[in-house]
Amino acid sequence: MTVPLRDTLRELGEQMPPARLPEDLWRRGRRQRHRGKIIAAVVAALLCATATAVPGLRLESQPAEGGPVIPRSVELPYFWQATVDMAPPGPATVLFGGDSWGLAGDPFEDEGDKLAAVGRNGAYRMLRYPVDGLRAGQDVRLSPDGNLVAQSMLTGGPAGWLVVTDLRTGRSRGYGNGPPACCFEVAAWRPDSGAVLVLHRTGSVVLGGVGQNEGSPAQYVLVDLASGALVPVDDVFVRDPVASAWVAAFAPDGRGFVATRPAAGGGTALRGYDAAGRRLWSRDLGDRRLAGAGAYTPDGSAVALLSIDGCPNECDYDQLAARQWHVSYVDAATGADREGPALPAVTGPAVRALGWHGDTLVVVQYESEDDIGQNPDETDAWGTRHVRVLALQPDGTVSVVLDPPADVSSIDIAQDLLRDGRFGGPVPTPAALPARWSAVAQSAPFLLVPVLLAAAVVVVVLRAVRRRRAAAHT
Repeated sequence: MTVPLRDTLRELGEQMPPARLPEDLWRRGRRQRHRGKIIAAVVAALLCATATAVPGLRLESQPAEGGPVIPRSVELPYFWQATVDMAPPGPATVLFGGDSWGLAGDPFEDEGDKLAAVGRNGAYRMLRYPVDGLRAGQDVRLSPDGNLVAQSMLTGGPAGWLVVTDLRTGRSRGYGNGPPACCFEVAAWRPDSGAVLVLHRTGSVVLGGVGQNEGSPAQYVLVDLASGALVPVDDVFVRDPVASAWVAAFAPDGRGFVATRPAAGGGTALRGYDAAGRRLWSRDLGDRRLAGAGAYTPDGSAVALLSIDGCPNECDYDQLAARQWHVSYVDAATGADREGPALPAVTGPAVRALGWHGDTLVVVQYESEDDIGQNPDETDAWGTRHVRVLALQPDGTVSVVLDPPADVSSIDIAQDLLRDGRFGGPVPTPAALPARWSAVAQSAPFLLVPVLLAAAVVVVVLRAVRRRRAAAHT
């Protein structure tokens, strides 16, 4: 540094006013540290509150140990849970629906109901629908191997009156010409998951008259998933609008199936068909019903039926709750009555057979809402409060193998795991992520409210502390 420059800097320094340091400089530094700690504590409190409000919050799925297994229960999904097409869950163990916030229509989007598919890796993924009231195991059915889901419509799905979604890829394919049908029914899956028997509505509603049932003209159609071929089965008939729980069933080897229709004199008629849909036999069941899609015994020799001991129809809540359901059998080759495994009766409004594990029949037991009135559809989505999965054993034992939360009102289970008796697995917990970001974006303003309130509390507290300390030093 040159002498002239040094002299110039000295003169400028002498002309500058002295720096004024506040007397509480050290105290202000400590105050900044305390403020940081308070903010960190508020953030931690918010995280704790979130964890409290959303019990068991996880960011990724928890697969069951020891291979795929049907869980002893499920949990209710988040309303923002990712959809199948966003993040495929892979083969499913359980498909279920109900009336919880995560299963009903979103509060921030104009949407119908949702069903949850629980993957064998523990992931929960949603299938969204533009209408309400679709039921797992009836309107929407899980394939026997758990890889596919068949339904009549899907939000954002392809055209066609049958839509099949692959849970491994998230992609969907439409079958049949024309728009989705509101009253279309998925009747049953072929055991190899390669074809679906559907009940296709062919006309408008027919009003009941003398010797005529009230309902919609419909026809069974066998849909081959690989080729897309649609094979009509038998003739057109007027379908029973409340019989979807007990429509049809396939033999375990896929070489034949049975399907129901209203009988001419009232009650139910059952018909047997070969694999190509050619009719082999027909008989009148009277007041008995096909047990469900899992009606065939494991050896394929008999088909299980259900009969009611109690109020048969137009029953109130107490009458429905007091019903006793008994299992009987017909021969799969001829339709004639025959003996089969003696199983205990089940009490409840309705029972639907899922399938067999050895001589044990696995069924869904329904519980009605209190205000059901005289609802003719015992498995109606709005009239059902809760479902459980029971095992009926030849020794007279009835055991609960899957008991979901109270808001679950419909359920379906993968047949391969049921047949192998893979029950009693741990309850998978829904993961918070991945999320359906459209739902998160719609609800973001509401989610910001508690954060803004917490921030306001922090500001008020800090100002109060500052004023109190300033008053103490004056």
